[in-house]
Amino acid sequence: MQSNGVIRVLKFVVLLLLLFFLGCNFKSNQDSENSIEVTDMYGRTVRVPEKVNRIIGVGPGALRLLVYMDLADMVSGVEDIEFRPGRPYAFARPELTDKPVIGPYMGGDSELIALNNPDVIFMAFSSVSEADELQGKTGIPVVGLNSGNLRNARETFYRSLNLIAKVTGKRERADSLRNFIEDEINMLNQLRENAGDKVTGYIGGVSYRGAQGIASTQSWFTPFELTGITNVARNISETEPVQPVGTYVDVEQIISWNPDFLFLDAAGYEQILPTIEAGSPLRRTIVAFEQNRVYTLMPHNFYATNFETVLINGWFAGKVVFPDAFEHISFEDKARQVYRFMLGKDVYEQMNEMYEGWKRF
Repeated sequence: MQSNGVIRVLKFVVLLLLLFFLGCNFKSNQDSENSIEVTDMYGRTVRVPEKVNRIIGVGPGALRLLVYMDLADMVSGVEDIEFRPGRPYAFARPELTDKPVIGPYMGGDSELIALNNPDVIFMAFSSVSEADELQGKTGIPVVGLNSGNLRNARETFYRSLNLIAKVTGKRERADSLRNFIEDEINMLNQLRENAGDKVTGYIGGVSYRGAQGIASTQSWFTPFELTGITNVARNISETEPVQPVGTYVDVEQIISWNPDFLFLDAAGYEQILPTIEAGSPLRRTIVAFEQNRVYTLMPHNFYATNFETVLINGWFAGKVVFPDAFEHISFEDKARQVYRFMLGKDVYEQMNEMYEGWKRF
C-alpha cells in the first residue's frame, strides 16, 4: 500500500513538471516572433504558433471540420467517441482511430491533451470560460469554433473554416469548400424554381442525442428549405434556430398534417417501425402511405451536423419529390461527388451498408 502511494505521488510530480514545461513553452511562443494572433469564434484573442504541425479537435463537430479542411494527417489525437462507427468523415479517414485517445467526448481530458502536446486545440460547441479553462490547464492555445449551419448560418460555418485556414495555412481549401457548397445550394435553388406546385413533407425520427422515433422532427429542416418542400412542422417554431434543436410532436398531429411525402431518418428506423406497421393509425390515414411516397434519409446528426449528408439529403428529397425538375440529376453520382469533394473519399457504399437510407420504404 505504501509503495502504491509513492508511485501515485511520483506520477503527480511528473505531470506537474510536464504541465509546467508545456506552460513555459507556450508563454515563450506567445512572446516570440514565430507566432500569430487570431480572434476565435468566441471573440477570444489567441496567439498560436506561426507554423503548426500537430492539432486536435475537441467537442461536437470539431474533428469533422478538420477533415473537411483536409487536415486529418495533422491530427495527433482524438476523443473516444471517434471509435464509434457511423459518421461519414470517420469512414473517409479510418486512420483517425489509430491516433491516441485524448479523453472522452465533449471536450477530452486536459491531462491527456497535455501529454499529447498538440500545437493547437480546436474546440467546438463550447464557451469562452471552457476554452479559457482548457487553455489554462494545458498551456496550449485553444481556438474556439462554431459550425453554424447550411441554412441561416452559412457565413458562421465559413468563418470557422477561414479561422482554421488562418491557423494551419489552408486558405485555398477553405475557399474551395465555400465555392463548392455555394454552387451546390445555388443548383438546388434553381431546380426549386422549376419544381412547380407546392408539396408538403414531414421528416420523422431525426437523430438528437441518439436515435429517435417518428415524433422527433425539425421545424426548420435544411433539405426541405433547400428544395422548396413545405415543412408541415414549420409552425412549431417561429424562430429559426442556428444549432439543431430536438422537436417532438404527437402522432395525432402528424395524422392531422397529412403530408404529401413522409421522410424517415434511417438512424431511428427500429424506433419508427412500430408506429408505421400495417394497421397502425399512421399507415391507415396518411396520404403518403397510400401513394407510396415514404422514403428514408441518411442521418445527418451524429456528434453535431454532417454537412455533406445535409446536402446529399437535399438532392435525394428533391429528386423524389420533384422528379421532372431533377430529371437530369443522377442522385448516386451526385452523392459520390459530394463525398469525394468534402471528405476526400467516396463513402457512399459504407453509408449504405451502415444505414437503410435513400430508399423507398
